[in-house]
Formats: sequence, structure tokens, C-alpha cells
Amino acid sequence: MKIGLIPVSAKPYHAGHHALVTRAAGENDQVILYVSISDRKRKGQIPIMGADMQRVWKEELEPIMPDNVSIEYGGSPVRNVYVELERADKAFSDDVYVVYSDPVDTARNYPEPNRMKNFGDLYSRGNVLFAAEENPAAFTRGVGTPDVSGTAMRAALESCDIEAFRTGMPTGVNAENIRNILCPAVQERLLRKYVRACFMG
Repeated sequence: MKIGLIPVSAKPYHAGHHALVTRAAGENDQVILYVSISDRKRKGQIPIMGADMQRVWKEELEPIMPDNVSIEYGGSPVRNVYVELERADKAFSDDVYVVYSDPVDTARNYPEPNRMKNFGDLYSRGNVLFAAEENPAAFTRGVGTPDVSGTAMRAALESCDIEAFRTGMPTGVNAENIRNILCPAVQERLLRKYVRACFMG
């Protein structure tokens, strides 16, 4: 069996992530998508809360996943890939595992010494592959995948630019619902602006 492994923080999940998932689904018998549900808080940036993002997954994202994709929530997505490959190595698995991420993340998260140490015989037999090394262009943002970034999507949320946010979302989701779940404060700001406009009017 050929199994795709995809680690994503995805705060928020966008069309670039979805392109990776649909590609992996077409290339593998089974795909495991590891999703972070921790909070994302950075100074000067809109926070994305893990509980809100999990709600987005349940309401909007799970329904658009290909049939052979299963989702595992929680923990460090990259660490979960390591755990799965370490388990497969210890079990002497004959399955082939393909890890999906962009070329930069692949090099940073899976350096050669770690592969030899953690994935052992499974890796030396050629049963662990890295999609971005097989075809770097196919996994480079703006070349093989949509030119969408988490930074740009969070900026669209912060500025209430629903059109930019919608453009970066995968087909088949309700972008306004996702925006409303992730940004209740934005909704309150819009309501206050509307009320002020009505009174000033």
C-alpha cells in the first residue's frame, strides 16, 4: 500500500493546503492528514484559536476532503509524521510512505541524519519518499500550487477583506462562515461600523 502523510498547521487552511491534499489523494491509496489544533498567537497579528479552527474543520473542511483522506487532530503535525514512520519501521512494514510538504519545509523538518536515525530500515529500503524532492516545482507556492500564504490569509481576516479571503479558500467551503468562526471580534467591529454609519447617516 502507498500512504501519503501530510503535516499542516493550517491556520487557516487554504487553497494551497487543499492542492497538496488533493494531489496526495490522487497519488496514494490512503492519506493521513495531521492537523494542529493549538492556538496561534503572534504579537501584532490576529490570533487563530485552535478550538475555532477545529470547528472550521468539522463544519467546512471535512466535507470537502477526498474519500481516502483521514484526519488526525492534535499534537505537532511534523512530530506525528515521525511517530508514524518510526512505528512503521519497527513493524517492518512493506508499505511505501510519501511525505508531502513544500521543498523548504521538507529540508528543514526532515534532514538526512534524522531520516537515517528515526526511519531506519524503512528509509534505507526506499519505503519513505518526500514528494517535494521528487518534483520540487510541483510543491512550490505559485508554481505547482496556488500562490496563497497563511500570512496573506490572516491579513485578509484582519482587514475584513472577505473577497481576498474567499479567493484564497478552497472550492466548496463557505468563506464567510469560516471568517465568522475565526474572527468574532472582526464581526463585532463590522457591526459597530454599520451602526455608526446608520446613525451618522
